[in-house]
Amino acid sequence: MDQIELARQRATKLHSNLVDKGANPANPVDFVLREAKRRDIEVRAYSKGHAQLEGGRALFDADAHAIRHEETGSDFLNAFLIAHEIGHDEFGSSDDATPTIKVDPARSADPSATGAERLVDYSHKGRQEVLMDLFARELLFPRPLARKWYIDEGLSAKQIAELLGAPYDMVAVQLFDALLLPEVELTSPKPSLPKPLNPEQKEAAIYDDGALLLRAGPGTGKTQTLVGRLEHLRDKGIDPASILVLTFSNKAAGELTERALSLWPEAAGAIWIGTFHSFGLDLVRRFHDHLDLPSDPTPLDTTDAIALLENEFVRLSLVHFKDLWDPTEKLKDILSAISRAKDEVVDACRYKELAEAMRSSADVEAAERCQEIALVYEAYETLKKGGGFVDFGDLVALPVTLLENDAEVCSKLQNSYEHILVDEYQDVNRASVRLLRALKPNGKGLWVVGDAKQSIYRFRGASSFNLERFKSEDFLGGTVKSLKTNYRSYQEICDGFVGFAKANMLSAETNVEAIAHRGSSTVRPALVSVESKEDEVAEIAARIRAASDDGVPYKEQAVLCKANDRLAAVAKGLEKRGIPVLYLGPLFDRPEIKQALAFLSLLTDPRAMGLGCVATVPGFELSIDDVSNCAHHLASATKPDPLDWKASLSRATDLTPDGHQSLLSIINTLEGLTATSTSWRAFATIYLDNSNLMRGFFNQAAVGAPLPAIALWQFQNFLRSVRPYGDGYPVTLLLDHIRRLVILSDERDLRNLPVAAQSLDAVRLMTIHGSKGLEFKILHLPSLTDRSMPSAARQNTPAPPDGMIEGAIHSGKDAVRAGHDEEQECLFFVALSRAENELIMYAPSKQSDGKSQKRSKFIERIADKLVFSPAITMPGSLSEHKKTVGISFDTPLSITPSQLALYEKCPRRFLYAHVLKLGGRRTESAFMKMHAAVQNTIDEFVDPDNPMLTEVELEALYKRHWDARGPVDHGYANDYERVGRQLLTFLFDLRRTETPQPISDLTLNMAGAQIIVRPDERTTRSDGRLIFRHIRTGRKTTTSTDTLDAAAYQLAVGSLGEIEFVFLTDEERSPVDMGTTKLNNRRKRIENAASSIRSGAFPARPKQPDRTCPRCPYFFICTDAPSGDLSKKTLN
Repeated sequence: MDQIELARQRATKLHSNLVDKGANPANPVDFVLREAKRRDIEVRAYSKGHAQLEGGRALFDADAHAIRHEETGSDFLNAFLIAHEIGHDEFGSSDDATPTIKVDPARSADPSATGAERLVDYSHKGRQEVLMDLFARELLFPRPLARKWYIDEGLSAKQIAELLGAPYDMVAVQLFDALLLPEVELTSPKPSLPKPLNPEQKEAAIYDDGALLLRAGPGTGKTQTLVGRLEHLRDKGIDPASILVLTFSNKAAGELTERALSLWPEAAGAIWIGTFHSFGLDLVRRFHDHLDLPSDPTPLDTTDAIALLENEFVRLSLVHFKDLWDPTEKLKDILSAISRAKDEVVDACRYKELAEAMRSSADVEAAERCQEIALVYEAYETLKKGGGFVDFGDLVALPVTLLENDAEVCSKLQNSYEHILVDEYQDVNRASVRLLRALKPNGKGLWVVGDAKQSIYRFRGASSFNLERFKSEDFLGGTVKSLKTNYRSYQEICDGFVGFAKANMLSAETNVEAIAHRGSSTVRPALVSVESKEDEVAEIAARIRAASDDGVPYKEQAVLCKANDRLAAVAKGLEKRGIPVLYLGPLFDRPEIKQALAFLSLLTDPRAMGLGCVATVPGFELSIDDVSNCAHHLASATKPDPLDWKASLSRATDLTPDGHQSLLSIINTLEGLTATSTSWRAFATIYLDNSNLMRGFFNQAAVGAPLPAIALWQFQNFLRSVRPYGDGYPVTLLLDHIRRLVILSDERDLRNLPVAAQSLDAVRLMTIHGSKGLEFKILHLPSLTDRSMPSAARQNTPAPPDGMIEGAIHSGKDAVRAGHDEEQECLFFVALSRAENELIMYAPSKQSDGKSQKRSKFIERIADKLVFSPAITMPGSLSEHKKTVGISFDTPLSITPSQLALYEKCPRRFLYAHVLKLGGRRTESAFMKMHAAVQNTIDEFVDPDNPMLTEVELEALYKRHWDARGPVDHGYANDYERVGRQLLTFLFDLRRTETPQPISDLTLNMAGAQIIVRPDERTTRSDGRLIFRHIRTGRKTTTSTDTLDAAAYQLAVGSLGEIEFVFLTDEERSPVDMGTTKLNNRRKRIENAASSIRSGAFPARPKQPDRTCPRCPYFFICTDAPSGDLSKKTLN
């Protein structure tokens, strides 16, 4: 049990004892005064700012056995301050009698997992204050009482807040904890005394003769040895304020702090334990004037950085990174390249020099790409400086630059830290190493521990190169020692990962060894050959269940995958087979989260698109016919305002009686809310006050389905901490922010479960990266095929300029490729070494298309260490019911080529857009508005009923549409207008020698449907050739002329003329001329699409979901389709 949960349960017990003795929690001041009296603590209130408060809000004076607190004017807040200080007495944290400066009754038990909040790294004092806030909340309003009042007595959050006189936010946060998170069983805390060190650990811990690198393989007790090092420094009488301990995650820093202070309590508040980035941020703030930064610069995450750069992007006239529709992906790649440069302490000026030096290289395109990155890098640094921003890369690179160039600051810091300890040294990059070299130039007092074979963070510059040169170059004369006794695994598992390391593993040191303290189990790691991925899941499920029957709890078993998409498929397959899993997956893909977002969207979306999703929520069901009628009704409204839909639909006469009742229920959930309501407060009001939704999730968890409730808790915790930038309604800003997070994969930390969920008996599913530092009784490693492990390096990732990455390889591309190959081996090594008792690997022999595939070549390296086990299940897949929509059309179905293309891209999106006509659209970016103005201009420009326009007339036409649809109020409006004009100029020049011809529809009759093809224009060239043209303002993709809409054009035009697709962003014209085989294939796909539409098959089956889904207008409502049957006259 973690310290926070222990504190909360002790507070709950104190609360229960007080109630047993007659105390009334509805009178919070009297309640806590009773507890203070029981402890013989005197309590006195003082006015704000009184000298007795010593500049704080409350203080526990242990010597006087008295609590002094501010008179806040609120009984509950007074009680909270008193309870907070009682916590200091309860946990003996009152020796340092410093005043409490700030309290937060609504504090989350788990920190936020996105954005710059990741940098928050509390000191020991800070952690104690967090603990005391949670203790105080639990003492006054414990979770059992929250459940009793809310579930048993039916009180709402608002009513409870009034009863207690407490802030609504505090009550809501506590209710979310009580109702959505699993109850954690109270257990006695484990003894905090460290285990005795073995001889090799002891030798490393007491080493004092210069820089030491301790190579610590898996399960060898590296953290225990690091804590032993601190114990040694304590025993030597070292001042704890002169000790700096650095690691790579807040979680690791917190665990190290607790372990260190349990053996050295006097070091509390003195010893500095934290991440490299939090230490760097501390230095940036302390020496901001030396860096020409404000005193508290604002940290930027990737999402913020892209928002900062997006407007500048249009001005840079890029070629290789050009994207005039949605530059997010390009900017992500560029920012990744910039971040990688900062890992090497390469600033914008140096990057430009390296890029220009590549001009003479054979790879001209690589040189040009690096020069474009240099251009953006320079602009980015200028924007950051102007806004007082720093990004994650700056937090180590800037201190390095400072220390290497400012002798006074460097000397001051060198004198401050006599001893520096580094955990997970294999994860350091060159910036981190240079920081350590600046602080410890001769290595004296530097003690680091790591394992090159577990270096799996190459994307942020980690490399075995840093361990290789530790004593030869970075810290000349340093010493390397090793830990070889493994306390985790049986010898057979140790033999497996050691065997892999010895089989020419690139990052492995010589003489790799792992001696299992537990000895032999006689059970070798197993490789199970299965036929398909579906068979693989069935086999994993069978073996998990068999192990459970043999007494191994589900929570002691884990499945590790390299990729998130495979992990999601395995999780789904295990759940279908009745195996409990602890896996949230992508948070914003979960149905209960989409439903929550749909409810919120109803506050700001005048077209109420969210009804299409809310219609599937129990208690609010609308039939699909009612949803369609609602959409039709709202489509006729002219410039509606948010929430106008409530009155409009209340008057609708074409809804069923049940539909009217459900609509009234939906409207009632929004009572008291407006378009300006904040997202978290709106969510709390809808779920806790205005509906029984929260009770439903509580009941669902109580009967064995806890994941939806946990996901909802994670979502509200995210809402509470997120602060989207920009002007507009809070919910709209939130939805735009989530889209960007998902596009950038910057929401992945939200997949990590809250601490309370770890108590559930369910199989752990995680990526190999996420498993680092963990161990499991039985470990399953699926999908070990030659295509997945190792995977090929990404070809489209920008390579750094030659010479940027320090090391033997000069070429940027070659350095990236070598780093990728090394990291793939390290991932496999980490996976192998997580198992304690059993390791079971799986290798499907066939791909999804039935073609054969080989098992991973990594398997071959350890084949002599494995047992090849037959499958215990029979091949075959579970039958899955394919849900369809009951749909009928009054007239023959007519479909356009663009509709065919959309159906093939995603049938569910087709349902929302063309069947239900929900009318959804994303918030338009400046790029999207520019394209809209260009498209409207083109529609009028190519109309054959209009005369050919001169260039001057086209400019006037563009100006009219620009004023109506363009981003005219944007700060860079002139630049966007210029880009739009360039697109139109290309089209004008294209048509100079052509003669427009009348346009008529071309019809294809296929599969009981009519495919109506209407070209954007039909022209005759000067040589007499007839051209049927389709014009797109965006860019060309590799498949743009192979899609169903292109095939429909070719089939419809036949021999009448030539077909040409024009892509204005790329300034490219492409003929559509598929060969007979390909065209026949597309014809069959068109027929299948038409048949599927007529039969009501609209599954959520997008192509490239990671890319397309977050950009879809219906992303936030995409769940199961509403139930019932739908009758439509036609699609168009």
